[in-house]
Amino acid sequence: MRFSSRLFISVLLLISLAAAAAAQKRMCAKPPPSPFKHNGEIVTSFDSRAGGMRTVLEHPRPVGRGTDLYYLAASFMLQDPRRPSAPTLDLVLVSASPTARLRAGQEPSFVLDGQPRMVSRNVSYKSQPDGSGGALDSVRITLSHADASAIANARKVVARVGGAEIEMTNNHLEALREMVSQLAPSPGRWQTADATSAR
Repeated sequence: MRFSSRLFISVLLLISLAAAAAAQKRMCAKPPPSPFKHNGEIVTSFDSRAGGMRTVLEHPRPVGRGTDLYYLAASFMLQDPRRPSAPTLDLVLVSASPTARLRAGQEPSFVLDGQPRMVSRNVSYKSQPDGSGGALDSVRITLSHADASAIANARKVVARVGGAEIEMTNNHLEALREMVSQLAPSPGRWQTADATSAR
């Protein structure tokens, strides 16, 4: 086969492959941008201790006033839609300054848009050294789906722990809204997936 024939066939093959790749790219739908605007980082990974997939939110910006600053985190275990159970969200506040103390026995409460909200009493406290002679205190509050939704859907949220009043910024609330949207996806989403896999 002559060099010019081989060159012609190679160019023809490249053009046909490029056309096929372009068609495939058009068929792959680009996911829509997230409607939630925040600086939090949400990651889903395997939790070996719990034996399942866990979604975790960590927010880099502190909340609070003056020197009483706290960091917000949240997490939940992904559930098998074929074996549904009541979803819960663990909301965690971590002290970010020496004056921001969280002590066991301080019952947390929430005020949503000016209205007090009673939440689950499943609360745990933890204190650990921060490496500089101080301590990092944290409180974990396990919220039902209803409580987590009420907090995420409020315009103004104040968490009260002991004497501390921690007002969430809109940035933090947007991160919680995204977490709640993933906590219990609509049943239609799973029905669509099941119907597709049954074909």
